[in-house]
Amino acid sequence: MIYKILGTFFSIFLFQQIVVAQGNPNILPQHDFIQYDSNYLHFYHDGANLNNFYTKLDKLMFEGKGKVNIMQMGGSHIQADIWSDQLRKNFHNISPNLNGGRGFLFPYKLAKTNNPYYYEVNYTGEWQGFRNSVSKHYATWGVSGITALTSDSLASFTIQFRGDNTPDYDFKRIKIFHNQDTLGYCIKLTNDTCVAIIVNDSIGYTEFVFADYKKVVDFTIYKNDSASEPFELYGISLDNDDPGVVYHSIGVNGASTSSYLRATLFKQHLQTINPDLVIFCIGINDAYDPGFCGNCYENNYDTLVDWIKSVSPRTNFIFVTNNDSYYKRRYPNKRVEEARLAMIRLATKHNAAMWDMYHVMGGLGSIKTWQKHGLAKTDKIHLTTDGYKLMGDLMFSAIMKGYADYTKQNNQVILAD
Repeated sequence: MIYKILGTFFSIFLFQQIVVAQGNPNILPQHDFIQYDSNYLHFYHDGANLNNFYTKLDKLMFEGKGKVNIMQMGGSHIQADIWSDQLRKNFHNISPNLNGGRGFLFPYKLAKTNNPYYYEVNYTGEWQGFRNSVSKHYATWGVSGITALTSDSLASFTIQFRGDNTPDYDFKRIKIFHNQDTLGYCIKLTNDTCVAIIVNDSIGYTEFVFADYKKVVDFTIYKNDSASEPFELYGISLDNDDPGVVYHSIGVNGASTSSYLRATLFKQHLQTINPDLVIFCIGINDAYDPGFCGNCYENNYDTLVDWIKSVSPRTNFIFVTNNDSYYKRRYPNKRVEEARLAMIRLATKHNAAMWDMYHVMGGLGSIKTWQKHGLAKTDKIHLTTDGYKLMGDLMFSAIMKGYADYTKQNNQVILAD
């Protein structure tokens, strides 16, 4: 008990010192156009909280036990993995040894689309890519929302992390999510050996287990049967046995809420992630459409929440409003305000949190100010690298303020006992 009390007092002190952005320019740069006083998690229901997530984070922080799985979903903002990577690194930096591994990712280069900088993908063979966001694309999708397939008799791919500030994402297990025509193709490690190969037909992956930690993914895919269907790759998970935070980013260029509803294997693959917290950032493409339907948008999100809860009932949610944007670079997109109201309704009905990115960045027309300061691109939709990193820092600050509030409440309960 005494260790828990001391840990709680330490937590309160720690996060009062490091996450109150308004008074600490070393944590966040100070811009007069950012609404720092709005930078917190909003709750619209008396029983709404992130306590399941914060409880697991607390146990990890002060007992060094468990995995905390966070999944952020969106469109091109997330596929680039700058915003999400900034959050990932921030979580790993709040306390020593909180790197729980890299988790789920997709080698986007195989699908002929932009790949995050921080992991390099190389491949051989002819691959085709299919995105859930492209109406003329018809394919089987899983939780990643993107599929790469090959019909070649021999193909390969490698994944290696790079970048001076990239954490050491070593792993002891690799899950390859693919179609289950196991007689048609054989997946083999190219330059390594493993101690076990596990085929999970119910979820749809082949797992390779190693005796020691690895840092490079290197696979060759052989075609056994000339009459077989193409080999379809849905994603990869890099896992280890270490306690820590695992931050999974799920993003597809152009994706809307309806895009993810096309993923027939979404729930199956989600079983391997089992998220404690899901951060929903889908909406910039929904609200870009002049025929945007707020109720349809809300209903699509209801379905996604139901899917996730059916797999992981204790998952907590944060709904993130759209960033300010312009329509065709000329007109402020007022539909973002309708989408924001839908986010409030969703947070209310699902006992979830809402982070008001739209108001934090300055409201209607603020994207022009961000552009002026080198934080947004000329399309007045996307941010620059510095802009996404700032957005990640702002969101992290808001989440950790919520954690500080949780520790205060938890301390009161302990003292009352």
